[in-house]
Amino acid sequence: MARAIAAIVAVSLSTTAAAQQAPAEGVAPQVRVVAPQPPASHPNAIVVPKDTMVRLMVLNEVNGRNAKPGDRFVLRVDENVTVGGSVIIPVGAKAWGEITDARENGAVGKAGRISARLLYVETAGTKIPLNGEEQSKGAKGGDRVALAVFSFGLLGLFAQGSQGKLKAGHIFNGYVAEDLFFDPATATFVTPDPVQAAASPQ
Repeated sequence: MARAIAAIVAVSLSTTAAAQQAPAEGVAPQVRVVAPQPPASHPNAIVVPKDTMVRLMVLNEVNGRNAKPGDRFVLRVDENVTVGGSVIIPVGAKAWGEITDARENGAVGKAGRISARLLYVETAGTKIPLNGEEQSKGAKGGDRVALAVFSFGLLGLFAQGSQGKLKAGHIFNGYVAEDLFFDPATATFVTPDPVQAAASPQ
């Protein structure tokens, strides 16, 4: 009897230990993310995180009548971008966008549309890649066509929908495309040292 009890206790202890060592089913092991480190040549550089917002304003109207895919247009930074108390992108900095789709409005109330994406902003002698897309679609002219047909007969079918356009003054929010480093002492963006490992198990 004593041997049987001892055997049961040993099996129970072994099972408990195994359960403590094995991760719970369905639970992924935790990963410790290594934060980006400033380059050795600029130890006081600050991280400008990916997806930091940059508020931009369209300078000149872009519309589906005059623009075509691949055309570029100018924007300006509409407010300071500040990280860690330092202005990293000042108001007035120039940025560029690109037309990705443009369709002119047409007869029978067909509305025009235009789509664009951001490319980069120029500051401190550097081109900062940006993410961000925008689309504008004009209003269909169904009611306008009906009224025109009523007033002018078949000629009313030439009534057009409105243009898709990005008006001058339109606000276009962009986002920094990747982690960057900015050195406040030199007011410049600096290249990070190569990272050996982005993550390691805890």
